[in-house]
Parts: sequence; C-alpha cells; structure tokens
Amino acid sequence: MAGKSKSLKWYGKAVTEAMRDAQILGVNQTMSACVVRAKTKHPWQNRTGLLEGAIDIASFAAAQGNGVKGTWGVRDMVQARILEEGGTIVPKKAKALAIPQADGSVRFVARVTIPAHPYLRPAADLEYPKLAERIRKAFEKAGGGGSGSGSGGGS
Repeated sequence: MAGKSKSLKWYGKAVTEAMRDAQILGVNQTMSACVVRAKTKHPWQNRTGLLEGAIDIASFAAAQGNGVKGTWGVRDMVQARILEEGGTIVPKKAKALAIPQADGSVRFVARVTIPAHPYLRPAADLEYPKLAERIRKAFEKAGGGGSGSGSGGGS
C-alpha cells in the first residue's frame, strides 16, 4: 500500500463536551425523578402538603471538576430530617413538650420518639441505578458514541 496515506480527524474536545452535556442532562433527569417519587410515594399520611411542597431540586446539575454535581432534597423544613431518619425530640428550654390533641386539649410529655418514615432514600435507591442509562441515551441523542458522529477518524 505504498503511496496511500491515512489521516485521523480528532474530535476529542467535541466528544468530551457532548459527554459532559449528557451527564448534566442525566443527573437532572434523575434528580427530577427522585423528587417526583419522594413527593408521591411516601409512607406518611399527608395532612398539610408542606413537606411535599418542600421536596425539590436545590441546585441543578453543573460541571464541577472532572464530574457533574446537582443537589435535591428538602428545603426549609426542620421536620424533614426527623421524619426521614426518625429520632427522639426533647424540649430545649421548657420542662415538657406540648402535644395538641384532637379534642383541642394539650398533653405534656418529656420526650417524643418519632419512628423513621424514609421517603428520600427510597426514591434515590430506585432512581440512581437508572443514571448511567439516562446519560447513555442523552449522549446517543446528541450524536455521540456512534460511527460518523464526530468521534472517529476518516480517510
């Protein structure tokens, strides 16, 4: 094959950018799915809707270092963590906690133990395994990963 030369076109930067965009999209899709699941598939009986309304994406995915980072969870609800993890509540300044009763009276107690009613972790456990597939689909939709997509060479 003397006299024939081959050249390679390098699209590394474009492929890297397409992958980063796919990662951002995949993380955002996964966080959104977690939010929906946590709001709708929780183990407690909803009375006010305040906690459900506080479950949201805190910061959308963005490039950070060699990866992508986004944050979802509950904003501005002090009760959220005790409901998720459970625990014991004791008064900080008073001698007892005042517990309103259905009949309008108040019962005073030294402590209240709240059982765990997880809603964030189960959503994450079900949705996080789908992250890689979401990234792959976003990358393929953007034209990455296949022949003729700008990731290979030519003659």
